[in-house]
Amino acid sequence: MDNNLIEYTNRAMIHFDILHRLGGLLLMYRTTNSKMQKFQEGIQWYDDKDNRRANKDRMKETGRMLNGYRQNINELTIIGIAKSIEDLFFDFEDVLGKKLNFWKDCDDCDYFTEMKTIRNLNNCIKHSKGIIKRGHPSNDYLIDEAEFEENLKIGYLNLDLEKYIYQSFSFQMSLFWNNDKRDNPFKNINENYEKIREILIPSFMEI
Repeated sequence: MDNNLIEYTNRAMIHFDILHRLGGLLLMYRTTNSKMQKFQEGIQWYDDKDNRRANKDRMKETGRMLNGYRQNINELTIIGIAKSIEDLFFDFEDVLGKKLNFWKDCDDCDYFTEMKTIRNLNNCIKHSKGIIKRGHPSNDYLIDEAEFEENLKIGYLNLDLEKYIYQSFSFQMSLFWNNDKRDNPFKNINENYEKIREILIPSFMEI
């Protein structure tokens, strides 16, 4: 088979995998939040036939469980975004034989700063139980460069993670096309999150 055709096929596979990974992550995030919102609205922790203590206990248990959900979905989404980037670097080396370094080769990619934040949040989850405490390089970056408050738990932060998924799409497409001879066809939709969502999730699966 012609070498150019092989490279074209391999690059097409990598391109598809970017869409596949981020599309699945976005679908998980939006579906889970949508279902949990409906579930939360239907919780009936108060029972007028029961005493005050029992109602208070159910209210506290409801809060504890919902906080646990928010922590898990936030951390899992951050991990998912970070892993999708790591997988792209693996694909470049494994499929194309091109080894790239996130910290050295991506500073000209769109949303590099935002993805540095994601990578460091991911490291904090892995190495510091998701608590932003000084002493680990990733935590120091989050405090000094990304301006997160010290000692906060990542799982409880009010982060727009859906936006981070869209920015990760733009970052990965920027990286992909920067290593190609052709222009990035997605460059002009970086801020058009609705359009990116349409690309990542088929219309018949829209939430």
